[in-house]
Amino acid sequence: MPLWKQILLCLVVVILAAGGWYAFQHRDSLGDGAGGRSASAAPGGGRPGGGGPTLVVTEAVTSEVESDQVRSVGTVKVPRSINIYPQVSAVVNEVLFKAGDKVTKDQPLVRLDDADQRVALDLANIALKDAQAALDRAQKLSASRNLALSALEDAQSVERKAQIAVLGAQIALDRRTITAPFEGVVGLSDLAVGDFVTSSTVVTTLDDVSTLLVSFLVPERYAGRVVEGLAVTATAASKPDATISGKVTSVDTRIDPTARTLKVEASLDAEAANAVGVKPGMSVVVSLGFAGEKRMAISALSIQWDRAGSYIWTVVDDVAKRLPITVLERQSGRVLVSGELKEGDKVVVEGLQRLREGSKVAEFATAATGANASTGKGS
Repeated sequence: MPLWKQILLCLVVVILAAGGWYAFQHRDSLGDGAGGRSASAAPGGGRPGGGGPTLVVTEAVTSEVESDQVRSVGTVKVPRSINIYPQVSAVVNEVLFKAGDKVTKDQPLVRLDDADQRVALDLANIALKDAQAALDRAQKLSASRNLALSALEDAQSVERKAQIAVLGAQIALDRRTITAPFEGVVGLSDLAVGDFVTSSTVVTTLDDVSTLLVSFLVPERYAGRVVEGLAVTATAASKPDATISGKVTSVDTRIDPTARTLKVEASLDAEAANAVGVKPGMSVVVSLGFAGEKRMAISALSIQWDRAGSYIWTVVDDVAKRLPITVLERQSGRVLVSGELKEGDKVVVEGLQRLREGSKVAEFATAATGANASTGKGS
């Protein structure tokens, strides 16, 4: 192809492209002039810059309470949990409990061989009886001035020593019976009759299950809102559909600088916890609910996004106004937001793509009624 034809062909392509671009940019004015009818008058709605207001669907702003809840995995414990040890070395004569028994304070758990201690106590009682009789004689003689004062004092000293000997023998005998120091539940034990135990032998464990505590961590941003008495609920893996109520009993005074968490303890309803099989050392999921703040709620359909963030379109005096908002929480099609909104404000939920700042708008129902009236009048 000759060079001049190639140049001519290129010019034609450029002219056609320029004409197409111009037609696209001025399609509204060209369409009104060519069709004899404004696009805004077409059925279905107007647009900014056209001959009428843009048809939109609005929804009133409502208010809802923002739910604020913390969930944390905690460990169950009891206020008192001990290992029970003998105070002496001896042979086991009798085991008076089994694992899981509820025992009362001072209830005997194990009896050790105490034959020698019983003999010692009997001897101490006899010595005390003799010392008391001697003291009585000495006091009578002293009253009749037939006994020196020093002899009376010696008799009193012997009687006092005999009392101390009886007390020591009784203590030694009592230590042969191992008792529960407080009310609780005993654990497993390997003891059997005939075993020899020492002061380092674990007889059993004892847990005070009258109160169950759970220790857990909460994020530091809730540190100022966690206070004693705050209600909590807990669920255990053994029965996840059962809820155990409780309340916060203590709050740590320091934040963990590494994990940025605050340690909290709460007491649980012991009866409900025991009913679902909660035991010390078990993990439970603890939930804390905080009193939420009142927030403005709008439809999720009304929210738009751009590089500056989220925003919505409101209608004020039939004029579209762009309003930036911050999304706080989503709740089943509704969104809690913060911004310059109040209850009753009209927010556009349909027709968003045709809106521009300051453009005239009309709610779809009102515009449809007006259009029908005009059509009826013309016919």
